[in-house]
Amino acid sequence: MWQQWSRFLEILGRIRIPIRLGSARGAGDPAAMDAEGGRGWMAYARTETLFQVWGPLEGGAWEPYHCVPLFASVDRMDRKQVGPTPLREVEEDAARLEEAGTSGGTGAGSAVGAAFLLPAHARPGAPVPAWLEPGTLCVVDLPGRATVEAAAWLVTGGAAQPICTFDHWPHPKGLLPAERIVAELLRWAPTVAVARGRISSDAPPLWICDAMRLGTRTGTAGDFDNRYYLDDSILPTPRVLQGAGIRRVVYLGLDGGESGADAPAQGPAIPLADLVEWFTELLGGGIEILHVPVSDPELRPRTFQGPIRRPKFSTKGYRRSAAGGFGTEIPEPSSSGSSG
Repeated sequence: MWQQWSRFLEILGRIRIPIRLGSARGAGDPAAMDAEGGRGWMAYARTETLFQVWGPLEGGAWEPYHCVPLFASVDRMDRKQVGPTPLREVEEDAARLEEAGTSGGTGAGSAVGAAFLLPAHARPGAPVPAWLEPGTLCVVDLPGRATVEAAAWLVTGGAAQPICTFDHWPHPKGLLPAERIVAELLRWAPTVAVARGRISSDAPPLWICDAMRLGTRTGTAGDFDNRYYLDDSILPTPRVLQGAGIRRVVYLGLDGGESGADAPAQGPAIPLADLVEWFTELLGGGIEILHVPVSDPELRPRTFQGPIRRPKFSTKGYRRSAAGGFGTEIPEPSSSGSSG
């Protein structure tokens, strides 16, 4: 057995998926075509194959950071209800968001954030930026499906090696629509598969993050709270990065409120709250950090001013799953008024 899959199945074997997680609905549309216009996505509609095509190279430094939970959920879904994001949904979102003028903006916490419109210069087929090179780790942190499409752009055009950080479980009553991420991963899986042969051992690692992960509400009893944050099991230390030859981190995200094209990165939303401590640690460890607003047609990097003076991120209220990752049902309040 391929060594990577041996390790993956060992991890998967330790996961005990609760019965309620097994009731997760499907994802996407089984009648839909993938980004290549075909049905090649069907070869990736299983946990192992989807995990493989969207993961880093075998035996490399980045394997331990590639998250299992969302991929593990695929085999628990009804296969008759699993497919890629349908093109009609993509086109409807694009038309609605173009009218609203939200392309490349700062809508991560807004109602439209999960249906973010990726600018044309950051979609598959567009030229990749020159800063995507060996020695650079890129964190793409965009809302919902857009982060997967942007990742497909950087993998196919820049031969970056993907590392997914989707550390949560889907559920029909989930606070986060995790199944949308699954559908978009399927949509682009055949495209990414073709590019994998060009990924070299020193290819820039690409951390793929959903900017909606922290959620916009805490939910009520009966909801499935699958909000999550990125912890130190997903974020490598300066020592690990330097040992792998990484000298800088580029954060490709939403606008930070910069006053000009060459102004330093700033703003209360850049980076997301759960990354502030990590960025501060990296800056202190000698790793350069740059911010690239995805709305910038030239994708020019801005420097971060360190330390990043923001309140420490609180993990209170996030619900870890006994199966690993994040996601549990919010219980009814007890008679004493405790939410449990």
